[in-house]
Amino acid sequence: MTLDNLKILREKIAIPLAVAIQLLKQHNGDIDLCIQEFHQSNILEIVNQTDCDKSIAQTYYQKNQYDIDKAIHEINNLQVIITTRNNPKPKNEIGFILWPEKENGEYYKTVKRNDAFIPTSDFDYVKNIFANTCEEEPFDSCGHNYYNKEAINRIIQNISNLPTMNGTIERFKAELIEWLEDKCNYAYYLVVYGNL
Repeated sequence: MTLDNLKILREKIAIPLAVAIQLLKQHNGDIDLCIQEFHQSNILEIVNQTDCDKSIAQTYYQKNQYDIDKAIHEINNLQVIITTRNNPKPKNEIGFILWPEKENGEYYKTVKRNDAFIPTSDFDYVKNIFANTCEEEPFDSCGHNYYNKEAINRIIQNISNLPTMNGTIERFKAELIEWLEDKCNYAYYLVVYGNL
């Protein structure tokens, strides 16, 4: 490692001095390897903080000009779409939005976006389960439906028992169950809103 290498590395990427020295020692002064290692480390940091795929982390890291904080913020604000589609893209469409609420009806404020969208064509697989679990009022496809923890657990159980022969529907069920179980850990209510 030379002083020139240190200067060149710090000119190419904004990097703390201590990190630059460590990388140059680790890679015997190879600047290209240092840069590659620095970016890979940042991408892994994004993955760890957002629980996203490495490819998504890399895309948003590059899109935000290698700013970790901006990439994390943008990933955490992505809309969760639970669907049978292979490449879900957020767009204006008819479906159902699900979110957890506190006992007093307030929305939970979390680091990550806390709601999920299910297109109508996919929600049709589980709509009867939600409709049959409505206790006080009939299921409203154009409005708000509220479920307490006990009802959410029944919905999870019924979705688990729903027979499927299709891998994409099985994946959809697994994603929905995982999302519901996560929200059931802290939510007093689950709201299912139809935007028909």
